[in-house]
Amino acid sequence: MAYITKRGSSYSVRYTYQDEHGKSCDKWESFPTKEEAVKRQKQIEHELATGNFLIPSTVTVAEFLMDWLPKQCSKHKWAPKTYQSNLALIQNLIIPYIGEMQMQKLRPYHIEALYDTLSKTPCGQYVSGKRRDLSPKQQKRTLSGTTLHEVHQLLHNSFLLAMEWGILIKSPVPVEAPKKTTQERSIWEVDEMRAALDSMEDPILHLAVHLTLVGALREGEVAGLTPEDIDFDAANGMGTFTVNRSMQRVQKDTLAQVDKGCILRIFPDKLEGSKTSLILKDTKTEASCRTIFMTAALREELKQWLERLKREEALDPERYRNSGMLLRLPNGLAVEPVLIRKKFLKWQDAHPEFPRIVFHGLRHSSATYQLMISGGDIKAVQGTTGHASADMLVNTYAHIQQSSRVELGKKFESGFYAKPDTPSPQAVPAAGEPTISMTALLELLKDADPEMKAKLRLALLT
Repeated sequence: MAYITKRGSSYSVRYTYQDEHGKSCDKWESFPTKEEAVKRQKQIEHELATGNFLIPSTVTVAEFLMDWLPKQCSKHKWAPKTYQSNLALIQNLIIPYIGEMQMQKLRPYHIEALYDTLSKTPCGQYVSGKRRDLSPKQQKRTLSGTTLHEVHQLLHNSFLLAMEWGILIKSPVPVEAPKKTTQERSIWEVDEMRAALDSMEDPILHLAVHLTLVGALREGEVAGLTPEDIDFDAANGMGTFTVNRSMQRVQKDTLAQVDKGCILRIFPDKLEGSKTSLILKDTKTEASCRTIFMTAALREELKQWLERLKREEALDPERYRNSGMLLRLPNGLAVEPVLIRKKFLKWQDAHPEFPRIVFHGLRHSSATYQLMISGGDIKAVQGTTGHASADMLVNTYAHIQQSSRVELGKKFESGFYAKPDTPSPQAVPAAGEPTISMTALLELLKDADPEMKAKLRLALLT
């Protein structure tokens, strides 16, 4: 029950409720008029009777999110990088702007204002929750729509749990999320891939790039390979290598929070007092565990590389620190993903004639080329790239190389303007031209997004 008491010139509503721990608490709320007090009295009695009463709470956004984060990490067994990325979103993009606000006072317009502020915020304005001074050049690069979408998704998921915990009755997160920004990925064409590989003299970089181009690997997967993953006799002597681990460097604070089940190995620190650890973990998803078929050139390079490792260890076996990894430094220590990136950047600086791409762009270049030469065999390429679904593969590599677009334009011109009695050049594929199998088309229809499905159905019916 709720009671109204006149106190001076105002009216107070007094009621008793039980907090989240089951403790009985008294609460007073004051109003200037009796009509307002009566209205609130009826609302409280109705909410108490129906079980929809919102327990008063002064918990701030920062307090709630920092309580929510480790619980979700433990519940869903997040990988270290997943925990780190969510922590960074909270510390750098949410707490500095709305962290001190009370959860129960938060409204949709506060969240919309946050999105508006973030859309004008430079990348890296906050790191580990601390504001940085940025140069004029750095201030020009603002956060992307995709980053804003990630903030929205985190707030959406966390505030749903706040409702379950009884902190909120309704989530203040807007229904409509910020639109993701899509940017065409920079890739190399086959001639550029071949020429670049031929020009790489650093043996570690050459092997890392060769493995990436043949298997469309992620850089962590390249660094995570071991000699035991290689089978030269498999596939009737063609040879294969298995991808089932990934190497990452993560914060030690993160390791204390995440489930250790996915971590296979923690490497010893190179420097005393290091705040990060190099780890070997399970691959990103189950689909990421895959077997890659070697090319003859890669097979030969791997054989020579393994012989090189034996020679390096034999030079000074007492000081050789065998990490057990395929990619090793001359002293036996593991080659980290960051070192592969640095070597690739150094090579790019020395070879400005090649289009500038990030190391991960080699994976995209390989996947795009494999899609082209397979005639669009989505499942075959998915088996190599390790994407979780064919839909993800189609959406990621919807772009095509410029040469293919030119060829498509020529086919359109010759087919569209052909005379009625002239057979269309599109009726019969040219000799040696890759075609898409019916199985591949059915897989596309099954796994693609609605827009892609509509395009494929239209293509099949015309």
